[in-house]
Amino acid sequence: MGQVISLDDHRAARRPARSPISRLERSVRRLEVRVGRTAGRMSATVERELLLIVGAVSAGRTEEAATRAERLAGLLEHPAASWS
Repeated sequence: MGQVISLDDHRAARRPARSPISRLERSVRRLEVRVGRTAGRMSATVERELLLIVGAVSAGRTEEAATRAERLAGLLEHPAASWS
């Protein structure tokens, strides 16, 4: 018989849990690379997400900010999100 494997368990075993602050810092570095190139050509959706991340940080909700920043960075790094 086959064995059922939990992807969450597998991921947790592969890399140690990082704090929300370190996740946020890493994601912000990823975002800086992508957003820095836009120079006024940023979509309203990306702007709104950035404002929501700033708001979450200001309110002390680092877990929410880290999750949003990771998701946005992943979306902007996708080839379909090319700025050119």
